[in-house]
Amino acid sequence: MVSRDMPPKVDLKVDMHIDSFMGFIADAFETLSQSENRVLRVIGPSPKGTQVTIEVLIDEEALQNAMWDYSRRILNLSIVISLFTATLVFFSLQWLMVGPMRAITDSMGRFRQAPEDETRVIVPSTRTDEIGVAQRELAVMQEELRGALQQKTRLAALGTAVAKINHDLRKTLATAVLASDRLAHVDDPEVKETMPRLMDAIDRATSLCTQTLNFVSDAKLKPDTERFALSDLVKEAGATVASYESGGKTIHWENTIIAGIKLNADREMLFRVLTNLGQNALEAGARRVRISAEIVTDWICIDIADDGSGLGSEALDKLFEPFAGSSGDGGTGLGLVILRDIARAHGVDVVLMAGKGTSADGLGGAAFRIRLPHNRDGKI
Repeated sequence: MVSRDMPPKVDLKVDMHIDSFMGFIADAFETLSQSENRVLRVIGPSPKGTQVTIEVLIDEEALQNAMWDYSRRILNLSIVISLFTATLVFFSLQWLMVGPMRAITDSMGRFRQAPEDETRVIVPSTRTDEIGVAQRELAVMQEELRGALQQKTRLAALGTAVAKINHDLRKTLATAVLASDRLAHVDDPEVKETMPRLMDAIDRATSLCTQTLNFVSDAKLKPDTERFALSDLVKEAGATVASYESGGKTIHWENTIIAGIKLNADREMLFRVLTNLGQNALEAGARRVRISAEIVTDWICIDIADDGSGLGSEALDKLFEPFAGSSGDGGTGLGLVILRDIARAHGVDVVLMAGKGTSADGLGGAAFRIRLPHNRDGKI
């Protein structure tokens, strides 16, 4: 009212009493986008008293410049805050996630280079999140794998040692056999009474050495499949098991397989399976071994049961573990391990049907089942 250069007209009236919050935002963006100066009449309450109303006439250009200056300051402050926040987030992620994950991957790489080195096992932290769980699980896995590799290394060294001494040991046993044959012609009753036990000891030593060497050398069995009659193979295996009889131990080999059954498998491997089980039955005191077969669609199930003393609880717990699953004194526990490896080489497995006293066919001893592929040829 007292200014000498009062504007000739008012371009926009802004009433602070009636405009809303969203309306103020829209007006602000409208002011920022203006290219010409406008005269604004602003009506609003006095900051010193709500009962007093003030009317102000202002140029929009000055208001626009002030708003742009304020926006630039807010933008610069936002950039600084964003950079500071990003730095904190970066170092937090490095400390909480990236660093521990890199430690896990580095530990895996070092462990792969020397898995038997105890110093390369990761030291887990006490974190309770997923990364802490991963560290602890990795440490357990590395320890178990290191132990397994050490055990395999010892077994490999044992295999090498057995392979080296096997030849010399066989020569020694051959000499003992020759000496025993000469002693067999001596008429001394005490010598004749001792000879069967001596021959049994020599045969047992030869068998243990052979089984150990076969287990070490057959790291990966590759079956050479052929088609053959199962009954003929069982008959040959029975004759071989009969040759193991000594010291009054005899066994009745019951071949109940019909002559027409044929199958595709490795004949020599299956022969080893039957003779190993027959020898195990003989050592368990069995007097009867029954071999039967059942054809189920494209498979043939071969059952081997005996009437021996069966398997003890300790042998059942470690049935297919090398050097641990033997049920008799002086045994290596390799016979059933070799049996399982042969079955798995054909893509199947061997199953213990009965351990003692519950044989499926009533013999009362141990009973095993092997399932092998079978194809009908029209003669069954």
